[in-house]
Amino acid sequence: MTSSRYIARLMGPVLVAIGIGMVVGIVTDGEGYLVLMKEFLGSRALIFLTAVLTLVAGLAIVNAHNLWVPDWRLVVTVLGWLFILRGVFALVLPALVQHLGEEVIAGHSGIIAGAAVTLALGAFLSVMGYRKEP
Repeated sequence: MTSSRYIARLMGPVLVAIGIGMVVGIVTDGEGYLVLMKEFLGSRALIFLTAVLTLVAGLAIVNAHNLWVPDWRLVVTVLGWLFILRGVFALVLPALVQHLGEEVIAGHSGIIAGAAVTLALGAFLSVMGYRKEP
């Protein structure tokens, strides 16, 4: 199995689960989900912890898979680099992360868009990772 498929098999289902959790949280308990997000953004310790984990995940992906090819595998590489950038950004500028996060959750459309993108990326990576090899 290639590293592309292996990483897609790991990331895809996780992103699907996160996306479904976001959608279900918004639909069934919208205010409760907003409270959860506000509590998260209110804690710089959680922002720091997720920044470290995101940075480590991004570095692991890029070290195992830094392929700049014109096919689906580019999504894996780009996500790895985005994880690195997000991790560094949150470690260096946690107050700005708090501010931007608060602006996103102020309007429900940002949360819904985030859930849709997360779910779509997860579904795409799951299909690509688990499909039968040609």
